[in-house]
Amino acid sequence: MAAADAPAAGQEGAPAQGDYDYAANCRSWPPVEGPHAVGTVEFELTDPIHSAQYAPTPTDHRRLYVRAWYPAADPGSSAPRPYFAEGEAAVLAGPLMAALQQPPDALRGCQALATNGRGGAAPSSGRFPVIGFNHGYTSYPAQQTALFEHLAANGYIVLSVGHPYESGGIVYPNGDVATLSPRIMDDLMGYAANWASMTVHYPPSLAEALDALPVYLRQLRTTSLGQLSPVWESDIRFVLDRLEEMDVPEAAMPVAGAIDHDSRGYMGMSYGGYIAAMLAQGDRRARAAINLDGGYWTAELIDSDLRTPFLMLNSDPTLVMAAMPPEMSVYRGDYGPGAPTPGDLAYERLATAGLRDDIHRIMIPGIQHVGISDLPELLGVPEALPALGAPEITAKFTAIQNDLVLGFLDRYVKRVGAGFPDDVLARYPELMVRDRDDVRQQAEALGLGGSGGS
Repeated sequence: MAAADAPAAGQEGAPAQGDYDYAANCRSWPPVEGPHAVGTVEFELTDPIHSAQYAPTPTDHRRLYVRAWYPAADPGSSAPRPYFAEGEAAVLAGPLMAALQQPPDALRGCQALATNGRGGAAPSSGRFPVIGFNHGYTSYPAQQTALFEHLAANGYIVLSVGHPYESGGIVYPNGDVATLSPRIMDDLMGYAANWASMTVHYPPSLAEALDALPVYLRQLRTTSLGQLSPVWESDIRFVLDRLEEMDVPEAAMPVAGAIDHDSRGYMGMSYGGYIAAMLAQGDRRARAAINLDGGYWTAELIDSDLRTPFLMLNSDPTLVMAAMPPEMSVYRGDYGPGAPTPGDLAYERLATAGLRDDIHRIMIPGIQHVGISDLPELLGVPEALPALGAPEITAKFTAIQNDLVLGFLDRYVKRVGAGFPDDVLARYPELMVRDRDDVRQQAEALGLGGSGGS
């Protein structure tokens, strides 16, 4: 999720902390609408089989941080959970803020910003669909809190997982801290300055993307971006297994008992988005997958059909390209339904691209990649705002995201209502549907009619 080419705080271009307007950030938080109150709980699970190879001293186990948002009954005396608990702001969001040229503790005011989630509130009666979430690279598990609260208020349980020394930062319930490995940031910087990566994700043509793909995949296999994708998949599976077995800490038992494991969905942002699709592909109980502006980290889903319905939300590629040096700005065309977006090579066969009515690719003009998060609600410092997107879009991004994701999940996970996506597109006429005819036509011209994969 990080803006990898931006200087860190303290480097050239970053504001001095003494001059920084902290009061401009974390000023307000959006309310939720739905039939339920929102509860939240955090807990830790230890996977004894898999290792934490990016720890300062690698371990033979993984301490996973888990936070749940869920439909709650009357919250009673349960207090609203602040966006960040005391001491969390610089640990969790520090790497992301530094990449955005902000002080690592730029969001320290969010430690006093009350959200809608009530800590430890009793769940509503009944069982609810569960959505497993992976955050973006260098980001933190609560990065989409506004969306998670909206889903919980409307009858979903969301589980977001923190990955030790691979998340931007983790503060465990007992106060222990796991900070981001510098090797992760080094790999991200190399990825962002990579011609093959840009060509694969923003292809001038399908032929050029497929030519660059073997180079990109080979490079991925030597970095954390390629190595950790299956690890993060495993982390989500482990958490769901432990919850289904009711083998979790006491604080999480009420939520574990409220999950309908036959109604699963997976979602992720950026790095976590492709992993969400991989999880859905391998879970027969999954009903849907959502990718919030993510790329590709393995070859499995390239030129291949995803077995579940799928929603892809994309940022504005022309903004990404405008920020790149000329040698990296591979796409210089107009912005419109035919503009290339991350995800174009995956989730359906290229030769039949655009023909499935349960795959929805929606473009949000004017939004930047890092703006697909809570940051439009949190960052108010004027010099930081262009990194999030155009103000007319960031002002209503949370509403756009919430309506798109809830509408999709209601249709395909709860299987209620048939208005999506037309109802949401009518509400926000600035949204664009990615036109896949060009991809299919290019695939036909290249003779791509055989088996998929790379």
